[in-house]
Amino acid sequence: MLRGGAFDDVTAAMMVHAAPSDAMGMHSLALSSWRIAYTGRAAHAAALPHRGINAADAMMIAPVAIGAYRQQMVPGGFVHGIVTSGGEASNVIPGRTTADYDCRAETLGELRELQERIRACFEAGALATGAELALETIGNDYADLVQDLEMSRLYGAAATALGRTVPPRDPAVRGGSTDMGNVSHVVPAIHPMIGYDCGGALMHHPGFTRRGITAGADRAVLDGGLALAWTALALAVDEGHRARLLRRLADRK
Repeated sequence: MLRGGAFDDVTAAMMVHAAPSDAMGMHSLALSSWRIAYTGRAAHAAALPHRGINAADAMMIAPVAIGAYRQQMVPGGFVHGIVTSGGEASNVIPGRTTADYDCRAETLGELRELQERIRACFEAGALATGAELALETIGNDYADLVQDLEMSRLYGAAATALGRTVPPRDPAVRGGSTDMGNVSHVVPAIHPMIGYDCGGALMHHPGFTRRGITAGADRAVLDGGLALAWTALALAVDEGHRARLLRRLADRK
């Protein structure tokens, strides 16, 4: 039972993700999302360019600085984003530009290190042009996903009993990022993949969505739910598993 957003009486958390193939679950990355805005001063690009402060130049300098940093970036770190507004007319020096950027890293600790350096890259754009920088965090940061090995083994056995082939988890295979990562730092958790024929489409692509109405996808939904249910039952009836989870619960209180 959840109380006020806290996992007061939760002993474990499980969810299964649709995928092109079955898997014990990937290692997801810690994530932070930023909204970037540079405010300069608009001016006519030919008549009065010296009166302007070019917010588009600031937005150009930041990715160049990020690109220069990539060689020293923490291993497994990613920075990616899009410019959401870059000006209004080609003959007007842009007075405001905006962008959305994500930082990802293997752990929350490495994410903090990455954030510090990437923030400095955006500050460099402001410093070089005289524009003002506003950097806003979008939502909450996501932690890296920590999967419980004992629960994973139980899920693998349940999926195998349903006729599925679940290969051993490969720690080198990484996925995206998920708020399930935050949950996994509070309670033991698993986040396996349930597969079906996706026609070669990758997850989160339109082709993958279209394959979600097939008989194979329907079977995956049923198998995934049943495998999670059997995992929960195995945890409940085994004295060792129950004791371990209840100890973890007691330690949090």
